Amino acid sequence: MNILAICCALDNSYIAIKYDDKIISKIIKSDENYHSLYIISEIKKLTENNSIKLNELDAICTNCGPGSFTGIRVALTISKIMASELNKPIIPLNTAEILLDAFNCGIFLSDARRDMFYFGNQKEIKLIYKNKINEELLKLNKSIKIIADKKCCEMFSNTFCYENQNINLGETMIKLAEEKWNNTKDKEIFNCINLTANYIQTPPIN
Repeated sequence: MNILAICCALDNSYIAIKYDDKIISKIIKSDENYHSLYIISEIKKLTENNSIKLNELDAICTNCGPGSFTGIRVALTISKIMASELNKPIIPLNTAEILLDAFNCGIFLSDARRDMFYFGNQKEIKLIYKNKINEELLKLNKSIKIIADKKCCEMFSNTFCYENQNINLGETMIKLAEEKWNNTKDKEIFNCINLTANYIQTPPIN
């Protein structure tokens, strides 16, 4: 299965293409301002340098969030346009399932601003107020590994920071996308018109 995976929701942006059973990937580091805006040019470089034709893709995979509001919009817009023009399905993933699989963790924890945090496992992601986080953490088995962003790692103990780790999450997305495709009977859910952002909360108004 030939798949293009795109993630712009986190501290870095990630691209991966599986083509003829070979995976080509790229990490766009967070020290590049507005790294998510480099996605289109980097996709073009990857495809041209590896003689990949976009119309030979079988599907597009994208991270729908939660995460950077702007990054999520960039990834979903690019994915929807490409899927519509190429008549390809989109396989949506969320940040929790990507990070939990990549780092073999049980809980995802991330700053959602306004004194709120994203708290999730493989089944669900929910918003929790800061004063309730410790209650949730106390419910967990002490052996459960928690993957978190820098801010959460500074605030809560027994957490593992994913930021700036040299793991290409695009490759994890390729694996998860194939699994989701193979395990889903009704492929109509992967129609681009069904793709929605996983903001969870209303974006802040400046």
